[in-house]
Amino acid sequence: MAEPTPSDSPRRRAVGRISRVVGITAPASSDLLAGDYDACWIEGHELATLSDWQSVLRQSRLHSVNGAFALAWQEPDGTVCLARDHIGERSLFYARAGDGLVFGSDLHAILASGLVKPVINNTAIARYLSYGYLPGRETLLGGISKVLPAEVVRFRAGELSSSCFWPLPEEADPNAKPDEDGLRRQLRSQLEAAVRRRLPESGPVGAFLSGGLDSSLVVALARQFHSDGVLTYSVSFGKEYPNELQFSSMVAEHCRTRHRVVELGPDAILKHLDESIAMLSDPIGDPLTVPNALLFREASQEVGIVLNGEGGDPCFGGPKNLPMLLAELFGDGAEENADEAALHRRERSYLRAHQKCFDDLSRMLAPELQPSIAGNTLEVELASLFGDARWTSLVAKLMAINVAFKGPFHILHKVDALSAAFGTVARSPLFDRAVVETAFAIPPQLKLRGAVEKYLLKEAVRDLLPRAIIERPKSGMLVPVEGWFKGPLLGCARERLMDGLAVYGLFNRDYLERLLAGRLSGVRPRRGAKIWMLVTLESWLRAVGKHSRIPPASER
Repeated sequence: MAEPTPSDSPRRRAVGRISRVVGITAPASSDLLAGDYDACWIEGHELATLSDWQSVLRQSRLHSVNGAFALAWQEPDGTVCLARDHIGERSLFYARAGDGLVFGSDLHAILASGLVKPVINNTAIARYLSYGYLPGRETLLGGISKVLPAEVVRFRAGELSSSCFWPLPEEADPNAKPDEDGLRRQLRSQLEAAVRRRLPESGPVGAFLSGGLDSSLVVALARQFHSDGVLTYSVSFGKEYPNELQFSSMVAEHCRTRHRVVELGPDAILKHLDESIAMLSDPIGDPLTVPNALLFREASQEVGIVLNGEGGDPCFGGPKNLPMLLAELFGDGAEENADEAALHRRERSYLRAHQKCFDDLSRMLAPELQPSIAGNTLEVELASLFGDARWTSLVAKLMAINVAFKGPFHILHKVDALSAAFGTVARSPLFDRAVVETAFAIPPQLKLRGAVEKYLLKEAVRDLLPRAIIERPKSGMLVPVEGWFKGPLLGCARERLMDGLAVYGLFNRDYLERLLAGRLSGVRPRRGAKIWMLVTLESWLRAVGKHSRIPPASER
């Protein structure tokens, strides 16, 4: 069979998604200009046509919709409106273009219009290096912005304004005695409904299966409710590296799915690096990006819809919580003077918990970029979220930040962009709006019970899965970049970091040399992860350069 290539597949459009939307505002009608939507429902009714959406907009009922959507429409007074779904399953970008507005479901489409010139946003560089993705409105290119989840952006007479149609829910009362059994039954009901809404009417459905709790429960529910077969896909990086194949195979056998393991080595990753990163509207420094793209390529040969277990960690008390709780009690081990320790301690602990380049910024960024991190810029951005009175417990604060940040700008952006390129639809039941609302209603002691992560989620699906899956610790699918950048991928990394990035004048070359040579300080410098982030950045800038020239440092 011929190898599938990135395309706008009719199979994807058949489920209601318009894979690319670009528009320049112009005096027109009050009709919906464009819709990019999938598996959307309102009070039991599926929103399957643009006419359905026009009815929702006329009645101002976006807040009641459950599903993935990005919409553009013009109101009778000429105001152009852009809206994105509650959780951020779909993306929408916009930029001023003279007296008008250009918008699109991906950043590359805006650049391809020729109406917006790319200029690197220095603060966004620092943000990307700290998180490994770009949370918030800004993109890596100045002047191009993202519609935020649950936001309507309005453009009229040259002016932009925005409003939120669904705020993140408040935390459950941490002092009230929780009804554990009632919450468990409610959660199970919502999980079942979320999976059922995302199953195709006929034909097989695909699912990515790591062998962890989240992907396993989605597969088990899909198998329970879908009679036309479930095809599961896992990835391996070779027998010499740790993997989770024993667990994914256990779940596949337990649920009687047709299971495929895709084995990938460094040569395959390098071969498909640039085409995979070019699918993204924002760079994502996750080493799983290329493997995810190749899994979608494999799945596209057999199915049009691929389920995943994304969302379990941010919503139900996943592994980022325990390190933060310990840091809260004992500090995070970073060396700081007394004044620094008293200011934004919690925000810095959160940034360090990503284990990216936050503590390296002052050493790795070129002098011209140092002002972009002055005044605790990144910490200040987080302070309002940590200080939000809707959430009092640290677990609830972390959930809110991760749902607002990592969900739409890392996880969902990645799976949507990569799946769209191969004509498939990625669906994430654990990010269903009703599931997220239920998760906020679960008190922190039922998310983390002692050292048991995702306690209530495990109890809600205990009957569906083998005990070994329910009780196994979280390990994650680790891409062996540490080993690869000591051997087969080191030459590629050197070329991209020392030559490819040099023209942009973003980095201290001495830092890059020490990084490549393995001479960074610290007990666990995570050299491979940092190199991967920079290789990804170079690849993404290379893709942007195909649309429009990025000015070098000497011209900025």
